[in-house]
Amino acid sequence: MTRPIRPSGVLLALVATAAVGALSRVPYTSQSGSDAFVRLAWRARGERVETCRRLSPEELARIPAHMRREEVCEGRIVPYGLTVTVDGVRAVQESVASKGVREDRPLYVFREMPVAPGRHRLSVVFARLGPVPGGEGGREEGELPVSLDLDTTLTLGPRQVALVTYDEERRRLILKGYRAPLRAPR
Repeated sequence: MTRPIRPSGVLLALVATAAVGALSRVPYTSQSGSDAFVRLAWRARGERVETCRRLSPEELARIPAHMRREEVCEGRIVPYGLTVTVDGVRAVQESVASKGVREDRPLYVFREMPVAPGRHRLSVVFARLGPVPGGEGGREEGELPVSLDLDTTLTLGPRQVALVTYDEERRRLILKGYRAPLRAPR
């Protein structure tokens, strides 16, 4: 048995279609204002530290035979501190720690700071927090240096973005994708 088409349903569909069509013609600006941005974005492997201890005979007795190990080690990635200063004013100061249950994931930094267009002095410091337990140990390929810094002057136009990122090959922070605005001929 087929149902008859109701005029109210057809009318509702036509009104909804007209409303969507009218709203699609409304002007929209994705970004308001004329701020420029300094963006910090990188991923890096920090230094992994392990703390090991020997299990007592009682602890070993509670562990199934196929899982027994005399020594248990717990590892984590050493946290880093991030400090960003723009024109002598501290914009960011925070700790960047590894994620994950075992704190063994890479360190991630993603921050975006609006700044007024014009010339700015930018200082970024990414430094290990505290000493590594048991000394420096052996450094693995690709691990972060103890401290990274970038100190530069840049000129940004409206809605221009300066990207600070970590160059793993050179093992330092760099300004990437940034071009100084062209100067008007005199």
